[in-house]
Amino acid sequence: MFGPVVNGLETKVTNRSIELATRHVLLLTQVAFFTSLLWCYILYHGPKLQLDGISFFGVFHRTLPIIFIGYLIAMMGLWRTGEYLRSAGIGAFVWTGLRVVGLSLMVLLATPFNHGAFFNWAHMTTGVVGALVQLGITVLLVNTRRTLRSVSGFVLQLAGGILSAASLPDWHFTYLFTGEVLYQLGFAWCLIEWTYTLRARDLSGAPQLVTNAEANDFPPTPA
Repeated sequence: MFGPVVNGLETKVTNRSIELATRHVLLLTQVAFFTSLLWCYILYHGPKLQLDGISFFGVFHRTLPIIFIGYLIAMMGLWRTGEYLRSAGIGAFVWTGLRVVGLSLMVLLATPFNHGAFFNWAHMTTGVVGALVQLGITVLLVNTRRTLRSVSGFVLQLAGGILSAASLPDWHFTYLFTGEVLYQLGFAWCLIEWTYTLRARDLSGAPQLVTNAEANDFPPTPA
């Protein structure tokens, strides 16, 4: 008679452990990623950066090793996060999408946009696909956990996406780097919010919609 209760407690403990582990992985790897961006920006922040975006760091000899390390750490963090979310029962689109985004970072470095038309189109296609997958993951989060924090992260990501898209055509509107950084900040914010959805799962592992008011009922959790 106590079997379901015991199983339920085990599920809660497991999800709680995964929640904390996932959040720690994301915080460490995303901080490392944005630190590498900041380091690259300190080394070069000329006008070409706003024109070419983050991709410029992948073709500039002084910043290439740094951005490579940052991308590699980010990829490992996204892959590990996907494994954690998969084990917690999160939908396949999310954890598969995180793998796609992680791998796309390496593909972006392997296709320097300034090495001819083929590499340029391959680079742009990879970037667009990765960005759309990121947006899809965020939309799923907002549908699952509609709180002030998740919506704020989504708005930040969306604003960065609009700014980036407006900078791509030859409209003499060169804020691609700023838009891409905002987009990635919003996505990182939303990824961390995904970890809190594990608290809102029932004993069968099914996700439950959490509103902002309901989210406030949860006790604060140390990062």
